[in-house]
Amino acid sequence: MNDKSLPRARVLMLTGVILSAIGILVLISPVAVGGAVVKLVAWVLMVTGVVQLIQAVRSGATPSSIVGGILGLIVVGLGVMIWRSPEGTSNFLTAMLMLFFLVNGLWKVSTALRYRRVRGWLWLLGSGVLALLFVYLIWRQWPLAGLWAIGVYVGVDLLLTGLSLITLARARKRVVSSSYVDTIHF
Repeated sequence: MNDKSLPRARVLMLTGVILSAIGILVLISPVAVGGAVVKLVAWVLMVTGVVQLIQAVRSGATPSSIVGGILGLIVVGLGVMIWRSPEGTSNFLTAMLMLFFLVNGLWKVSTALRYRRVRGWLWLLGSGVLALLFVYLIWRQWPLAGLWAIGVYVGVDLLLTGLSLITLARARKRVVSSSYVDTIHF
């Protein structure tokens, strides 16, 4: 991997700082954040369903628009159900969180292995391994893990991802600076 394919240090640093700050805020009140995530999912479903309904009405009385309208009603209904009962939905969202951490952890591990020559790559590797550990911990507490798990694990993951990006940014900056100095001397 050449230096041109790596993100600029400034981008890594800014992203790392933002993710770390969000992670700290999430950890301050994990249950509230878990509940907010559930409410956000409900809101997105309701808006999506309404858009489907509007499209179905505008399309006229064709078989596909009738099916689209029925699906829109189902999606709106699902959003309303989630909004009214976030605790009942938290098990499903916790399962989705496990899937997210599995994919995210595998991605971080593979990305860290590609950054091996950059100092600080172990932080990203550790963050990926920790995400995979979260999958295991949530699985072991199933179905008791709910809104608190969503908030705590997302907060810790954001914080550690941010810190690993900050570390990579600092290392990237040193690598680019030393490479630049080396080219001047030749």
